[in-house]
Amino acid sequence: MEEKNTLKDVSVSQRQIYILSLLSENPRGYQAEEIRQRLLNWNIEVSKRTILRDIDELSLNYGILEEVRAGKTYYYADKYTLKNVDLTIEDLASLAFAKEILEGYSHLDIARHSVSFIDRVVEKSAALNKKQFEKLGRQFKINDIAGSEDEVDNETEKLLQNAIDNRNKVEIEYYSFTSDENSRRVIHPYGLLLMDSYLCVEGYCELRDEIRRFRLSRINELKVLDEHYSEEIPDNSYQPFLKLMGRDKEEIELLFTGESRRYIKEYEAKRADRLEDKEDGLHFCKNAPVTEDVIRWIRGFGSEVRVLSPQWLAKKHEDDAKGILLNYKKIKNINE
Repeated sequence: MEEKNTLKDVSVSQRQIYILSLLSENPRGYQAEEIRQRLLNWNIEVSKRTILRDIDELSLNYGILEEVRAGKTYYYADKYTLKNVDLTIEDLASLAFAKEILEGYSHLDIARHSVSFIDRVVEKSAALNKKQFEKLGRQFKINDIAGSEDEVDNETEKLLQNAIDNRNKVEIEYYSFTSDENSRRVIHPYGLLLMDSYLCVEGYCELRDEIRRFRLSRINELKVLDEHYSEEIPDNSYQPFLKLMGRDKEEIELLFTGESRRYIKEYEAKRADRLEDKEDGLHFCKNAPVTEDVIRWIRGFGSEVRVLSPQWLAKKHEDDAKGILLNYKKIKNINE
């Protein structure tokens, strides 16, 4: 007995992309019922009314046209086909560069689809373009993508994309790096973002009563809830100093000397709210929570950094330095 195909659970955006693709591929156009049948062949079941609503929404941003023939309404969007695409060398170089970057994120489902899309665009263009694209692809190499080994469950990624699109709340079991324990919480997912090559979901956390970021690889369980959130999504969410987010901000002032003075100006200047180059060194000022990764970042500059404020952090930095010296003395005594 032939097994029945399982219906796909797709988001509104994904379904509308399917519809737009259909309307673009056939200059003759489709009736709403024909679109419904085609979607059903792809295991996507929706009503004719839903399809007409999707077409209305798509027509606000895309050139979808309708034509009545023999008393029947046909919809089409012939502007979005990719036949005989003419790409310049600059276009091909940009696509080759984008593909090289995306392949560094091959552990992400969305990146794999993006690479496939670029290949399809080039495939639809002229034969000469394809040869040139292959040549250009050998000229770019990206080898400094941190976190590329971070494993992300594809199902988690897809469920979150669907929840974001439909504004569903989600319940997760999450391993927190800060507390070193698992916790269950309900979040309102606003969007996905990459932080140092780690895919995260950003949204309001009901448990912490603030906007937080959650690394997808640390989500042990995820359940999309039937309940929807209604608040407006912030235009500019809070940007952490480094990786970890915290609630209470403090005025941090650091004094960099030696080679670290040059290094900060060259590579880390954007992290500061204010930089002041004075006779005694480079003053680095930042208003941010003092999280564990901030403390480790400061400690990594060794004797070429001094904490000026806050005072408790200056005292901790001093105590850490004394602890390092004490450890070296213990090792020296053991060796002797």
